[in-house]
Amino acid sequence: MRHEDLPERWKQKVRDYLIAKGETKHEKLGASDFPVNTTVYIKFEDDSKVEFKYAFVIEAPEFNETAVFTEHCGYHIFYSWGKLDWEVREEE
Repeated sequence: MRHEDLPERWKQKVRDYLIAKGETKHEKLGASDFPVNTTVYIKFEDDSKVEFKYAFVIEAPEFNETAVFTEHCGYHIFYSWGKLDWEVREEE
């Protein structure tokens, strides 16, 4: 999904994320917002796994959701069922 496709509740979370990073001019993510040396790993309760490169995570417990934002593969929102098993690793 692209920024335009995000639910409004997530557009606000992205704005809050950018403000926390010190970015006050933009309301959308740009190329420089994605870490070049990280991979996000998610493991689901049925033991399925997924990984995203050049990505970061924003948790939203108030929605029971966790979102992964990637530079090249779009944005993905997962229902958290209380806690989603995810990890961010810095790659060399």
